[in-house]
Amino acid sequence: MASTDHTMMHYRALFLFLLTLLSPAMPVAAAAADGQPATHGAPANLLQLYDLALATNPVVEGRKYSVEQAEAQHDQALSKLLPQASATGNLSWNELTQDNSNALPGQPTDFTSRYQGLRGVVQARQALFDLASYRTYEGAEFTVKQAEQDLDNARMGLATNLVDRYLEFLQAHDEASYLQGELNLTEGDLQRIRRMYERTMAKVTDVYEVEAYYQTLKTRELEIQNAKAVALEKVREVVGVPVADLARLTKEDLPLVPGESDQWVADAVSRHPAILALHHAMDAAAKAISSQWANHLPQLFLQMSGIYAKNGGFDNRQLDPYTVGTLGLQLSVPLYSGGSTKAAEREAVARFEMMKYKHMEKQREIERETRTAYLSAQTGYSRIASTAQEVGARVKARDGQQRGYELGASTIIALLEAKKNLLKSRSAHARARYDYVRSLVALRVWGGTFTRTDMQEINSWLAQS
Repeated sequence: MASTDHTMMHYRALFLFLLTLLSPAMPVAAAAADGQPATHGAPANLLQLYDLALATNPVVEGRKYSVEQAEAQHDQALSKLLPQASATGNLSWNELTQDNSNALPGQPTDFTSRYQGLRGVVQARQALFDLASYRTYEGAEFTVKQAEQDLDNARMGLATNLVDRYLEFLQAHDEASYLQGELNLTEGDLQRIRRMYERTMAKVTDVYEVEAYYQTLKTRELEIQNAKAVALEKVREVVGVPVADLARLTKEDLPLVPGESDQWVADAVSRHPAILALHHAMDAAAKAISSQWANHLPQLFLQMSGIYAKNGGFDNRQLDPYTVGTLGLQLSVPLYSGGSTKAAEREAVARFEMMKYKHMEKQREIERETRTAYLSAQTGYSRIASTAQEVGARVKARDGQQRGYELGASTIIALLEAKKNLLKSRSAHARARYDYVRSLVALRVWGGTFTRTDMQEINSWLAQS
C-alpha cells in the first residue's frame, strides 16, 4: 500500500511539473485546485493572480449566475408567446345504479352496472394577441444585457481591488527593505559609539539616543512585517489561495497619463458598465410599464383540442366510444380586477423613476471619479520626480550631518533626525510610484476601458521570473 501511495505521489508531481512547463499561469491554477500556496519558490505575478481571481472570486462567479438567471427569465417570458400543448388521460372504474320507476310488479325497481371508463384529451393553445406578455419578453432582453454589464463591472472592480492589495504589499516590502538597511547601519553605528564612549570620546547621552533610535526602528520593523502579512492575506481573500511572495515593480520610467480629462469623462459616461447596466435597467422598466398597461387590453388565443372517450361522457355515463376535434378562438376581455392592474402599473412607473435617478446618480459619480483619477494621476506622476529629488536632497543632508557629527559641529540628535527624514522620503518615493499605478488603473476602470490587455501591460512592469 505504501508503494502504491509513493507511485501515485510521483505521478502527481510529474503531472504538476508538466503543467508548469506548459503555461506560466498553471502553477497558480494547480495550487488553487489543491488548496496549496500559489507560489512555490518564484513570486506570483499580477497577471497570474488576476486570471486566478477571475476563475474563483465569489463576486464574479455570483454575477455569472445572475446572467444565467436573467437568461432563464428571458426564456420563461418567451415561452408564453410560443404554442402550449398538453395531454391528459383518465382511466376510471364506475358503478352505475339507476332507478326504474316503470318497472312491472315483481321486477326490481333499480339496476346496477359496473364498467370501465376511458378518456383522453390533447389540447394546444397559441397566443394570437397578448401584448402584455410580449412587452415582458422585450423587457427580459434588456435584463439580460443589464446582468452582462454588471458582470463586466464586477470584473473591473476585481481588478481594482487586486491591484490595490498587490501594491499594498509591495509598498510594505519596500519600506521593510529601507528599514532593514537602516537597521544594519544603525547597529554598526551603535557598536562604534559604544566603543567611543568607553574611550571617553562620546557622551553617554549620545549612546542613549542611538539606542533609542535603534529600538524605534525595531518596533517599526515589527509593524511593517505585520503590514506585509496582512497585505498577503488580503490578496489571498481575492484569489482564494495563499500567496507567499509577489513579483516586484521594476520599471523605472512609468508612462505618462494618456489623453485629456474631458475625453476620459465623455468615454466614461458612454461606456462604463455600471452606466450601461442602469441604462438597460431603465429600458426594462419602461417595457414593464408598457406590459402592465397592456393588461387592460383583450387577449386572443387560438385553441385546438382532440378528445377520445369511452364510457367517459357526462358523469362518466356509459356511451359508445367517440372522438371530438375542436378548433376555436378564445377572447379574454379584462373588466375589473379590484384595482390590481392599475396598482401594478403605478409600481412599474415608480420603478422606472427609481432607475432614472439611479442612472443620474451613477453618472455624476463616474464623472467625479474619472476626473479625480485623472487629476490624481497627473499629480502622482509629478510626485514621483519630486520625491526622487527629495531623496537625493535627504541623502546629502544625512551625509552632511554625519560629517558634522564626526567633526563635533553637529549633535547626534540632528544626525538621527536626518536619518529619519531620509527613511521617510524613501518610503514616500516608493508610495508615490505605487499611488501613480493605482491612479492609472482607477482612470481606466472609471473610464470603462480596463481590459485584460491593460493588466498584461501592468504585469510587464514587474520582475519576470
